[in-house]
Amino acid sequence: MKPGVYLTVDVECSMGGAWADPALRPVPPSRAMMGEYGQQRLGVPLICDILNRCGLAATFFVETFAEEQGYPGQTEPVCRYLMDRGQDVQLHIHPNHKHYGQKQKGLPYVFTDDFSAVSPQEQLDLLAEGAARLARWTGRPPVAFRAGNMAASEATLALLPAAGIRIDSSYTFPFAGGQCRFSPADPYNGSRWYGRVLELALSGFFLPAVPGLRRAMPVDLMGISFEECREAIRRISGAGADTVVILHSFSLFKVRNVQYDSGRMNRIVTRRFRRLCEWLAAHADQYPARTFSQLAAAIADKQYEARAVPPPRLSAARAIVRKAVQAYNNLYWI
Repeated sequence: MKPGVYLTVDVECSMGGAWADPALRPVPPSRAMMGEYGQQRLGVPLICDILNRCGLAATFFVETFAEEQGYPGQTEPVCRYLMDRGQDVQLHIHPNHKHYGQKQKGLPYVFTDDFSAVSPQEQLDLLAEGAARLARWTGRPPVAFRAGNMAASEATLALLPAAGIRIDSSYTFPFAGGQCRFSPADPYNGSRWYGRVLELALSGFFLPAVPGLRRAMPVDLMGISFEECREAIRRISGAGADTVVILHSFSLFKVRNVQYDSGRMNRIVTRRFRRLCEWLAAHADQYPARTFSQLAAAIADKQYEARAVPPPRLSAARAIVRKAVQAYNNLYWI
């Protein structure tokens, strides 16, 4: 298989400050997932609209424990919306969402959103419950997993087959050894087998040592320019590996506060995503966009060969310009 580009979207609800302030509630799926503000739908619907206009499908990693955040029955319609539009739905878990529900019921709970930090048995329970919910909502079991905050580890991968999952996409070298619990040694893009589980890394790139710039960045359109994303894809694909790009369900809109009040379109990030989709559609032969379901099928047909490559080093000039644009874009009213 020619190296592909995997567009991924983490679909989840922010806690909205509810852990710190009991007077607050987690942000509901209508806002954090769907981005509903008056007549506007700036979350999953806007992302799907851009994808569908370009004839592309992405993988949406859907967090399954909004139920425990106080919103029973509100995630299944999001999954159905995605399925009806030909998009791919896979499993995403933030343990703190489940823990919040336990706290609200007066049950024992752990205060951590680090998936790899909870016991192996709790990880297995979360995976099994999340996978069962997703299978019920979509009519098919998930084949891929991404931990919230990328907080999985090599030990987590050994647990995935018990939940029927053989693909993970939690590793990203810019965060490895930090919020991503994989070893920071030997950073890579692309994919590797860890026993029976394929790790398809969220892609990243290095930057020159310049004051004010991070040493490495993930290929996340909320934090990098279209030009950086395009160059990363070219370089990673040219080295022979797959590229994974990330957005969140709330990436294309801005909010006034932690409760996601007064949402408005983030025109800069929306333009980045639209330009990327248009570019991929125009270069489909060279940079084919694929989903994780397609990857699972290719593995089953023995048409996929894992390949990991060293991360590229991109230009500091583009990064400096992008930082200035980000500072401007961080103003809510822009």
